[in-house]
Amino acid sequence: MSQINTPLDVIQLLRGIEQRSQQGGNRLSQQGDRQGSWTAIDFKLAQLNYLIPLTETREIFPVSNQITAVPRSKSWVYGIANLRGELLPIFDLKCFLLGQKTKVSKRSRVLVLNHPNIYSGLLVDDVFGLKHFQEQPTQTMQQRDSAIAAYLNGNVTQKETSWDVFSFQKLATDQRFLNAAK
Repeated sequence: MSQINTPLDVIQLLRGIEQRSQQGGNRLSQQGDRQGSWTAIDFKLAQLNYLIPLTETREIFPVSNQITAVPRSKSWVYGIANLRGELLPIFDLKCFLLGQKTKVSKRSRVLVLNHPNIYSGLLVDDVFGLKHFQEQPTQTMQQRDSAIAAYLNGNVTQKETSWDVFSFQKLATDQRFLNAAK
């Protein structure tokens, strides 16, 4: 390492460190893209854990106690919430898929779909946070209820834990889901 005798030497040293740091970050970013790295939200539905790709959600929030019921709607329509001035329809995912109403607790959450044409939220039992993966999901899935299988996009395993990957995009194209009126 060269001697640092003047303020100009310090500035040159810092520029060199910055340059090497940026180059290293670019290499890591390109490496991650090549390997198919992705991030997902780990959530619970009826005692089973699923993943939803982060790109398919806009946000997550706790269940508000100020949700208005929607008259003459299907049993899985949980209600309407005011989310920062916008009315957000909320659907009970477990009730829609399995016919079992979600028992709302302090752990229950609403996942807001990231879809260009559908602004709605899905009530789930719990959210455990983000998971990062280096490999894309495989198309083989664990044996699950056939009502859920139509909405799965494969399976991923990490550290001896396996998750099925749920697709909100598939759910958003289901005519049964789109027709919530009785």
